[in-house]
Amino acid sequence: MKSSNVMTALVDIFISPSKAFNGLKEAKGWSFVAFILLAGILAASMFAFYNKADPQFLIDQQVAAASVDATIAEQKMIRQSMEQTIDMQVWFAMFGGIIGLAVINALMAGYYLFVSKQDPEANYGYGAWYGFGVWTMMPMIISSLGLLILVLTASTDQISQTLFNYASINQLLIGLEIGHPFYTLLESLNIFSIWGIFIAAIGLKSWTNFTFNKALLFAALPSIVIYGIWTVIALV
Repeated sequence: MKSSNVMTALVDIFISPSKAFNGLKEAKGWSFVAFILLAGILAASMFAFYNKADPQFLIDQQVAAASVDATIAEQKMIRQSMEQTIDMQVWFAMFGGIIGLAVINALMAGYYLFVSKQDPEANYGYGAWYGFGVWTMMPMIISSLGLLILVLTASTDQISQTLFNYASINQLLIGLEIGHPFYTLLESLNIFSIWGIFIAAIGLKSWTNFTFNKALLFAALPSIVIYGIWTVIALV
């Protein structure tokens, strides 16, 4: 079974990922459409947030997060820097986020190409794996839509940037405060990134002869390495 067109693939990637990846094998332009959709919704959520948020409240939040161990003089310098760039933050967030997606996916495409070499029958090039990587990021669409809904339904303009990580393991389960060694780590780990790992595993199984366990290991390995190193640094 496979998705017949890009629109059905955009639905199947969430409810039956293997159908989407089977359709993607021979598709032309599907990944470009998916990336444009992802980038557009991400940009819309960022614009909505910064358009509604109280700039002064944002500065206070950012200064507090950036100056946990800073002196009063250093806090003043940080605040001055934040005030000078506050009007540009929305553009940094929108375009920086999109560029970040493209760069990270470029790295992941190289990784997928490398691990696929363990299956001699998987003869997909770098471009195919780049498109593959775009589809593994589709849970970010749900994440961005969730952020958009939270912003539009907020009853106040004093909304914190921690709202970006509303689905993080820290906010959902742990509740660590800013300044804790594991705060940033657990804020960055969220249910959507975990969902993306499972989608990547299903995709790898679809595109190779890997067992699901092997595909899951390869899909999760970059995160295991990154968070493993991050954990060691936080413990030191």
